[in-house]
Amino acid sequence: MRTVTVQNKKIQVAEAADGERQLPLLSGEIHYWRLDPANWRAALRRTRQLGLEIIATYVCWDYHELEPGRYDFHGQTDPRRDLVRFLDLAAEEDFWVIIRPGPYIYSEWRNNGVPDYAARYHRLDQAFQKAAAPYMKAVVDVLRPHLATNGGRIILWQAENEIDPWPHWYTEELGLGNRPGPFQTFLSQRYQTIDALNQSWGSAYSDFNEVRATRLMLPQQPDMMRRYLDFTRFRHWYVNEVARWATDCYRDLGVDVPIILNTYSGVETQRWADMETIADIVGPDIYPSNEFAHRANEHRNFLDAVRYTRTYSRLPYIPEFEAGIWDDWLPDVRALTPNHYRLMCFSALMAGAAGWNWYMLVNRDNWYLSPINEWGRTRPHLFEAFRQIVSLFKEIDPPALTKLCSSAVTYDPLLRATTRPGQELLQAFYDAGIEYDFYDPDHDPEQARCQQPLLFYAGDHWSSATVQENLRRYVEQGGHLVCLGAFPRMDEELKPYNALQVPLPDGIVSSASGRPLALSLNGATHEVRSTWIYNYQTTPGEPLCVELLPSDTLTAEELELQFNLQVGHSYAAGFSQQRGLGRLTVVGLEPTPALVRALHKFAATPVPVQSTTAGVQGALWRQAAGAADAFYLIAVNNGEEEKTATFIVDRDILPTATFQIEDLLLREEKKFVDGQQTNCLTLKLPGKDGTIVRLTAV
Repeated sequence: MRTVTVQNKKIQVAEAADGERQLPLLSGEIHYWRLDPANWRAALRRTRQLGLEIIATYVCWDYHELEPGRYDFHGQTDPRRDLVRFLDLAAEEDFWVIIRPGPYIYSEWRNNGVPDYAARYHRLDQAFQKAAAPYMKAVVDVLRPHLATNGGRIILWQAENEIDPWPHWYTEELGLGNRPGPFQTFLSQRYQTIDALNQSWGSAYSDFNEVRATRLMLPQQPDMMRRYLDFTRFRHWYVNEVARWATDCYRDLGVDVPIILNTYSGVETQRWADMETIADIVGPDIYPSNEFAHRANEHRNFLDAVRYTRTYSRLPYIPEFEAGIWDDWLPDVRALTPNHYRLMCFSALMAGAAGWNWYMLVNRDNWYLSPINEWGRTRPHLFEAFRQIVSLFKEIDPPALTKLCSSAVTYDPLLRATTRPGQELLQAFYDAGIEYDFYDPDHDPEQARCQQPLLFYAGDHWSSATVQENLRRYVEQGGHLVCLGAFPRMDEELKPYNALQVPLPDGIVSSASGRPLALSLNGATHEVRSTWIYNYQTTPGEPLCVELLPSDTLTAEELELQFNLQVGHSYAAGFSQQRGLGRLTVVGLEPTPALVRALHKFAATPVPVQSTTAGVQGALWRQAAGAADAFYLIAVNNGEEEKTATFIVDRDILPTATFQIEDLLLREEKKFVDGQQTNCLTLKLPGKDGTIVRLTAV
């Protein structure tokens, strides 16, 4: 009798007779029913040549159901429907399997994988769930013998797919238009009484069924903003309800392997952390454009999605990770290259991914640029890149590594679903070359404490009372909270609430053209820039002062006198104050890389590793190796050109003796560095590519 559990960021398959096996969750997607069965074994063997031990596949309800209640999973009507034979072949080739039976699968299939008669209903509609129930039972009945717990090879089961209420399609059915529906049900659960809703919304409804949704954010109109926030909460609630229904159904039908759920790459629709209280593993599906070159701030947003997954998941995982692209997305994503795949995979590892599923590993209809084609033949240039990545993944064993990081940034999914505040701060971290964690303060602090000694607030002028109280508690219990450029002073009802008791500045001074400023922190002076400055006349703690320096943006010599009239003037742009066991620092300046670096020094918080080369990012990971530790520097260059990148490593981390540097991708001659003489590492990085470097004491 086997058991399958999630342990130590891996899938543990345990059997009394054979002991236990820890499987890193690295896999590739193969859609059996889109391929000629004569090529199934060839595709599986090519996958094995990459070094993978796990495959994933959808099971398509719309294709396997011949008519309502009549199914073909054994190929009686078409060999492509022979799911059982495909699983038997996978077992013969010694693969473990992630099964993804929906009901919805999307998969670039008609109706996103459900029959016409079911697709007319949204997923919480009883008519949809009644229609899906026979299929869910039928697919479990067929797959039950193939569960690893029954001696088979299925180790994970996906319940539903990228759950979305689709408000633009089911407007009336969801209660988002002219008639009531689940939206009104949600509101009645949230507010309990119509008077409570009216008080929040500034409305005068007499019954919940009269309430109408606001699906457009109007941040300058507080009453309408509160209504929009409830629409966002409704989407999160709806997704959780569907996730709970699908997961419970499969559990009741006897699925006893871990259940996974997947999401979009942003939190506007799904609240990932909540979903992992329902299923065993939840992660985002991510499809970057080629070389992260075609969407604004794409590389940073990609890293942030993975970083956030680390905050809540017992196994930070990307259920669908780009391997080829859908025909409809090809104009946006562009042709994919070997270095692109290395860049995105090393970036995922750098940010903290412990595994992923390549979608699609094998080409099929309307999907291109996968490393293996429909005949089980390779695209050699892509195939070799995937083989490299798998080999390096196995060599460094990401689930066993510990990320070295000293600071975090707040991440509130409700705020991120609105104006997405804090983008300037996150960009400043990115440009400063400092790796960071995320902390979601909208959770029980006993369940999700911020582990880092330095925390930056990346929110708006409002945050929920829960968020603010947890931030206050973080400070009082010994953390150092920095509010850089913004601090919360209203709650989620957009009513005055200031748990941190941060006073408003007496004024704000504009600084033409972002002139240089001298910021004094602990007696040290740092040159920073900002187009505006808080102006406090009195502060509750130690004032943090800036002095205006001579302008370096003079464009006409005849204006030199006026440009420099304000040189030497000083303003208290913020303050730093002891609060309980910790400290609160407020800085009323624009976030910049120089300012982020300066605040780390001010907080006496060493950065484990910092890139000083523009466009280059890096993170340091530790692997316990008996008496000595090994370190891995995972580095990526998002710039177009080759760079000789420099990384500064905290001296308390580097071995004091000589240590060896080995580039695991290039396998060049090993270098040796005296840790007592330098804490700088240099390495060459091709444009739009990355590598992994191992550091070991000699």
